[in-house]
Amino acid sequence: MLGWLLAADLRDPELLAAYARARELLLDYLRRTLPEFDWQLEADERRIYAPRGALDPVDLLELGVAEKLHRHWDYVLVVVPNELIPRHSPSALGVPSSALEAAVLSSARLGQGEELAERLAALTLHLLGHLWGLDHAASGPMRPVSGPEELRLEPWPPEQLRELRQQLAEAAASRLEEQRERWGALAFYWRTFSKDPHGVIESVLGYAPWRLPFYLGRLTAAAAVSVVYFLLTADAWELGAHLSWRAVWLLTLLALAASTAFIFSGQDLGRLGREQAWREQLARTRIVLLGTLGLGIFSLWAGLLALSLAGAWILPRSLLQSWMGLAPSAAHLLRYAVFTAAIGVLGAALGGNLEEEGEIKAELFFDEET
Repeated sequence: MLGWLLAADLRDPELLAAYARARELLLDYLRRTLPEFDWQLEADERRIYAPRGALDPVDLLELGVAEKLHRHWDYVLVVVPNELIPRHSPSALGVPSSALEAAVLSSARLGQGEELAERLAALTLHLLGHLWGLDHAASGPMRPVSGPEELRLEPWPPEQLRELRQQLAEAAASRLEEQRERWGALAFYWRTFSKDPHGVIESVLGYAPWRLPFYLGRLTAAAAVSVVYFLLTADAWELGAHLSWRAVWLLTLLALAASTAFIFSGQDLGRLGREQAWREQLARTRIVLLGTLGLGIFSLWAGLLALSLAGAWILPRSLLQSWMGLAPSAAHLLRYAVFTAAIGVLGAALGGNLEEEGEIKAELFFDEET
């Protein structure tokens, strides 16, 4: 079940007619191309935004997820006539989020009449491809879009069509909440992950979580300041030099877990929708977001480890010996670097909650800005 949500207070009859025509084109295309599935497209309205001025895709995605969960849609498409506010590109026609199984699309630059309808249907198909786990291709609906004039309905390449059928067959399977009324939290999340572990892992890696520290400046700055402070503090060297490897690695694991949980809860990343009932879609989204954030924090730790090793290597050995109370060896420096990186990750947790909520959500939600 696909949901089509109009999120603006749009009254223009010509534009509304073009939207209706786009839905017809999209539904006809899907039924002809993938007739083995029972395609349904339900349209609804939440006229909470004025139909002018630029809108933040993060807000629209959260609105779409809430409606998707409430109306039991599998995927939701949030449509507005407004421009979308881009973050990493000059402009954006649409923003897909495979983690949320939702997409936002704008008709602002797609033309008028039948041209608008076809371009909007083609843009919708491209965004749905991202939600279904497809990558860009040289031809077909997943061809990279550099402008509205390139949007047109094209057949799927055979290899992508095979992959698409497999993905949709998995999505069409019954949801866990339909199999049993009562679940334990751990069992429900484990069954959600084990139902499609490859898809979950692919979604997490698709967000390239190792880039997260580069886009979240406050988080990374807080971590770097913590590392530099510990590299230049005698008491910290004395403490770190006498910790065992077991203590250092335990601290590292605790720091990674605590930082991930602290940012996840502090930024309200798990609060999506208006319902508290067990929902497989919501559980999968939380697993993907948590995994992406966790790998991003691990990538930051690896970078801090390299920084700590470089700093420890540069400092004079005589100075380190006076601070540590022993002759520093390579093992001592490595152990201290691991210890310092763990402290830096804890500092990053504080810095992460200083980030604008929309910024960190955008990095975790957006697949791309089309």
